[in-house]
Amino acid sequence: MSSEISKLQQQIAVLQRKLSREQLARVAAEDMLNNYSRDAYLANQNLRKALSETRAIYQHLLTHLPEEKAAKLDTASQANFHEAGMVDRMTLLSQLAAGIAHEINNPIGFIKSNCEIQGHMLKDLFEAWDELKSEIVQSDSELKDLPRDLELKYMLPDVREMLDDIQQSSLEGASRIAEIVSSLQIFSSPVTVEKRWEEIDDLLQYCVEDIIHKLPSSISLEMMPTLTHEGIEVNRKQIKRVVESLIENAVDACGKKGAITVATSIMPGALKIYIKDNGEGIKPEHKPLIFTPFFTTKPPGGGTGLGLSVAQALMESHTGWINIDSTEGVGTTVTLNFPLS
Repeated sequence: MSSEISKLQQQIAVLQRKLSREQLARVAAEDMLNNYSRDAYLANQNLRKALSETRAIYQHLLTHLPEEKAAKLDTASQANFHEAGMVDRMTLLSQLAAGIAHEINNPIGFIKSNCEIQGHMLKDLFEAWDELKSEIVQSDSELKDLPRDLELKYMLPDVREMLDDIQQSSLEGASRIAEIVSSLQIFSSPVTVEKRWEEIDDLLQYCVEDIIHKLPSSISLEMMPTLTHEGIEVNRKQIKRVVESLIENAVDACGKKGAITVATSIMPGALKIYIKDNGEGIKPEHKPLIFTPFFTTKPPGGGTGLGLSVAQALMESHTGWINIDSTEGVGTTVTLNFPLS
């Protein structure tokens, strides 16, 4: 018995050292992140200051021009400055989203890591209790009823079940936040990745190979082959993310029963991928909002509202675009458009 206790103590010591290392890594990561955020903020402030100075110089120069010419230039400049201001605000919004994503990403990593360590420690703890209880119950000592009494007194079976639920829900929540962070990073600034030539049929088979196994039995997915060797230059992992997101939306729209079709066509200058469903369709009042980040018609906890926003950002990084044609009560067709060189 003493050897088992010694083994358990060694495992706890190993976990304590691991936790200590991760705490040190967390402090270092937070320092690095704070430095990054401060540098980004200062750089942005310097750019805004330079823009203000440029505008002041321009206005000063206008005072030295004839009145009629200055008025024309001022009118044109106001439009340009308004457009530049909109771009500036969008850039700041993008920087804000990226900054929030970075700020959240590290603590989420710590939470997931701590949950996993806690899970291992609790597993070892309850296994040790089970071994101890078994040894006592099998003995003829007067303490053989003690484990049962303790379990009743402290509701240990209920505690074990509750801790398992807390562990699982915490990890699911952390994973969900990590997914939102990843989507924010893509939406704010799609990562430039390596692209290569992909035959369209092979690409589509790759895109659906995982999600096809998750489809409900009442929903069918039909793949219409192109029967050509036509292809496009893409990053297959990013396009897979787009196609999976759109098929998931189609599944949600179909509800308990429905059909989804994936097809392609080649037009002059463009290759198109169609994802069609016979689901509930999109309500007219929702159509202007479907690409708005965090907009969703799903119940709380059912979706982040970033799927189409991220899909659009990834398509734009491939110089492509998305069209959506939907009729309420009839179905929806989403078209991915890839320009052909």
